[in-house]
Parts: sequence; C-alpha cells; structure tokens
Amino acid sequence: MKNVAKEKRFCGNCGSHSPYEYPIRMFCSTRYAQNKDPIVDTLWCCDNWNPVVQECYCVRDALKEKNGV
Repeated sequence: MKNVAKEKRFCGNCGSHSPYEYPIRMFCSTRYAQNKDPIVDTLWCCDNWNPVVQECYCVRDALKEKNGV
C-alpha cells in the first residue's frame, strides 16, 4: 500500500472522484452528497480527501494537460 502521508492530495487521486471532463475536471460524489457543486478541478483538493484504493492516472494526465505535454 502507498504511503498516504507522502502522497500529494488532489481530487484526481481521491476515492470520491469519477472522470467528468477527463483529465481536467472530476465529479465528486462526496460534494454531491453534501449538496455542493460536484464538478471540481482534478488538481484541486478539499478537506474530505480520501486515498484511492486502485491506481489511477487522472492526476498524471491532468498534469500533462496543464503543462502542455
């Protein structure tokens, strides 16, 4: 298992995300349940972050998009 303490926290590596406008925006099921706007930037993060259980490429691809790679 990954060392969560050293992992950077982004919506794209949170267990509550689903791709929306891949790779730059995510749908957050936690924010949806809280009646908040569920569409968030992949590289954003809130206080409800929880680590993903499976490997995910959302953050990697969002960083490539941001850097024009």
